[in-house]
Amino acid sequence: MNTLQALSLSHQTAAVQYREALQFTDAEAAAFLQSLQEKALVAGAVLVTTCNRTEVYFEAEGPSTAQVLEELLAFKKIGNSEVYLPLFQHFTQSQETFRYLLEVGIGLRSQVLGDRQIIGQLKESYGRANELKATSPLLHHAFQSLFKTHKRVHNETSFRAGASSVGYAALERVTDFFPRQSLAQKNLLIIGSGQLGTDVAKYAASFGFTHITLTNRSQEKAEALAATVNGQVLPFESLETELARFEVMISCVSGGQVISLPTLQNLPQKKRVLLDLAVPLSIPAEAELVPGISLVNMDDITRRTQAVQKLREISIADVQRIIEEEAQEFEAWLQDIPVAHTLQELKRLLAHVVETEVQHRINSSGDKTPSPALASTTLNQLLRRPAGILKSTQGSDRKLLLESLQTLFQLA
Repeated sequence: MNTLQALSLSHQTAAVQYREALQFTDAEAAAFLQSLQEKALVAGAVLVTTCNRTEVYFEAEGPSTAQVLEELLAFKKIGNSEVYLPLFQHFTQSQETFRYLLEVGIGLRSQVLGDRQIIGQLKESYGRANELKATSPLLHHAFQSLFKTHKRVHNETSFRAGASSVGYAALERVTDFFPRQSLAQKNLLIIGSGQLGTDVAKYAASFGFTHITLTNRSQEKAEALAATVNGQVLPFESLETELARFEVMISCVSGGQVISLPTLQNLPQKKRVLLDLAVPLSIPAEAELVPGISLVNMDDITRRTQAVQKLREISIADVQRIIEEEAQEFEAWLQDIPVAHTLQELKRLLAHVVETEVQHRINSSGDKTPSPALASTTLNQLLRRPAGILKSTQGSDRKLLLESLQTLFQLA
């Protein structure tokens, strides 16, 4: 019998240089999934590839994680595979794989507890596999159950409340000054293209920003980040002379002050929001005294994220309860698979018997126009009682009945 299985390399098991080596482009992901199917290693597969994890969820007969891992490392041309092998977690049983999928998708296993991005990344990965016709009924049910579980967690707990990511929280703070629906008309400047600047940039579009500009001491880094968010690049040396066109400025750059107080005082007066996420400060504290300017510092953002983190930690027990309920439902569905398969085979066999008998009656009676529903009605009546008994039994009794049916009627 096929099982749901998974391979996982993540921030929990591997340093960033190993994770980077196993990143997949969309084209590579498609080719890899096709390779797995062509070699008949899996009945279906979904490849998840993000900056923090590379995972393969798949359906296969018998433990197959070692073979899939071998194929993955070969596909990425990893020469020193012995270094990578210990970095992967293997899940070979349907239930443990399903629970792991839920924990990943809900954000229990993210670097940032309750990470909002991961569920979108999983949906995208599943959607890509679907387009390639690389999924299977078991994978389909598992991922649909994940999406249902995510919705329950959102509706029934406080686990999704607020933002624990500094970048996300900073953008949320902007909406305290400008309505979210107005952000498409605002010009956003992100100063710095390191980890924090990247965090801000990746969330900016989801808040409605369409005019995103990045600047960094290393223009090459700014250009690389801008390419991922459809943004523009401002040369760092032009920073102070170009400030006037931005309503929202978020500084994530280290190394001290990058905007002087006189520059801010000489800007045309209009409503502006400046967020200084740098340590030490990169924008003078006196900027908040300049008419039209609102200044937010890192302490304000940190207080927000810490409060959210605490709320999410308190909600973990509720999340785990929901996961347990969904896991039990998934287990019940798994138990029904052999029943459904056996009934399908029995129905196929009986349909042949009924159709043969109907044809015999036609030939004997000369009635060439029997009721079209005769065969179907007879078949359903024959199946009603055994189907009800099969579905109502559990455990060893169910297994015995299934085996007896399969033996008696020579079912597959």
